Amino acid sequence: MLDVDERWVLRAADQRALDEEAYAAGIDQDALMESAGTNAAEWILEHRRPRRAVVLVGPGGNGGDGLVVARRLHEAGVDVLALGLTPPGESSPAVERMAERLTAAGAEPLRPGAARRLNGLLDRADCIVDGLFGAGLHRALEGEALRMVRDVNAFDAETVSLDLPSGLAADEGALPGESVSADVTLAMAFLKPAHLLYPAAGRCGNTAVVDVAYPESVLRSAEPWARVCERSGILRRLPARRPDGHKGTFGRVLVVAGSVGMTGAAMLCCRAALRAGAGLVQLAAPASLDPILETALPEVITIPMTDHDGHLAGVGDARFEEAIGRADLLAIGPGLSREPEALETVRSIVDRFGGPVVLDADALYALRDREDEVSGLAGRAILTPHPGELGHLIGASPADIERARRDRAGAFAADHGLVLVLKGRPTAIGLPGGEIYLNPTGNDGLATGGSGDVLTGLIAGFGVSGIPLGDAAIAGTYVHGLAAEIYARDRSARSLTPTDLIEQIPRALRELGA
Repeated sequence: MLDVDERWVLRAADQRALDEEAYAAGIDQDALMESAGTNAAEWILEHRRPRRAVVLVGPGGNGGDGLVVARRLHEAGVDVLALGLTPPGESSPAVERMAERLTAAGAEPLRPGAARRLNGLLDRADCIVDGLFGAGLHRALEGEALRMVRDVNAFDAETVSLDLPSGLAADEGALPGESVSADVTLAMAFLKPAHLLYPAAGRCGNTAVVDVAYPESVLRSAEPWARVCERSGILRRLPARRPDGHKGTFGRVLVVAGSVGMTGAAMLCCRAALRAGAGLVQLAAPASLDPILETALPEVITIPMTDHDGHLAGVGDARFEEAIGRADLLAIGPGLSREPEALETVRSIVDRFGGPVVLDADALYALRDREDEVSGLAGRAILTPHPGELGHLIGASPADIERARRDRAGAFAADHGLVLVLKGRPTAIGLPGGEIYLNPTGNDGLATGGSGDVLTGLIAGFGVSGIPLGDAAIAGTYVHGLAAEIYARDRSARSLTPTDLIEQIPRALRELGA
């Protein structure tokens, strides 16, 4: 059974297999179409309240869903016009049956072969429903279909695509060719990879999932390609807050970060950990930076470390020994530099600390070509690389990783028994047991130096409470993206800075009910 706290991502072939299982269980094609189309129409009526709608009808199952939508909108009092792509007799039997039901309901009959005169017909609409092609398309649009899509994109009315914007390939982020640019996409029962992978996801607008009446036995047999957490799932994962708790209750984070010119990375990480609810944050950094850090971070205990020209060159004195002994979680890497002494110190600290650890930036670089040391982190580590940093670990180019970010994150996490957060859009989170989550939140404002340091701090601040490391990674990534979205509601995302991001964390947590 599906978890109500998350949405599953299925490939097109996997959902077709579920359709076949449903048919075998006694649910016919028309019943699934009626369910999908009715629920899509209810979403449109509730959220968009159109007065005049034009429904574009393709020759296959997506067109059948569109005709159900048209009928349900008509029954609700909407002025509806259904326009078919293909001439009479060239659509599937299911489309023909749904067209008959539309007419029997008293609506204007389907107008087949309408592509050549679409422009004038769209003038009557405040809502266009795109039911031309769904998950079954595997080629670029051409001919009349391409003409229809171009006309839709040139028109101002809000466009709602059923399952996928026509022209996208369900399993790909790449664009086969031109497609509908939807304002809203209503995914049928399950998300598809194209709803989350770019640039295809950019054509989907806002994506919502509508239910389809699959039997429970069929749903139990589904195997997701990936998972996407809903807000309720994030709230469930966040650590509980005891009303009688103290700083020890909420966990001690030890951050090892910073170097000359990179004090900001350490500050951002620490501030984010505090905003996430850590009870105590201590920062170990090169001693020459201590005056700056003491002044900038009054909430953080600083620990001066052995220093060589502003870079970490050893573990320092007894203060560090005490801190590492009492820490509940180690966050290491932001802004440390790639100086040989710093990298050696990173490896020494990670090896000595036996508890959970979040590794980012230069701490990841310190582990390149050290497969045994990475494998030794099994069961206690979260790695947060961008594609270039993961490339250093596995010997692949960033472009190769981007082409298969879901697969790369999942394989690395499963092979090494740890959590991997592959930053990007979407961020892919691989868990040790093989599960893969794609994060649905965020915007282009996160593409700025320092936002990754904030993410490391957020994950550390959640993880220090003792919740499973996978939950800390999923929740931290979601809240990170949600904070960016909140900022952009009344400001431009391009103006977002990491400091702005930290300031929005309390609002993000408040929205989640945390």
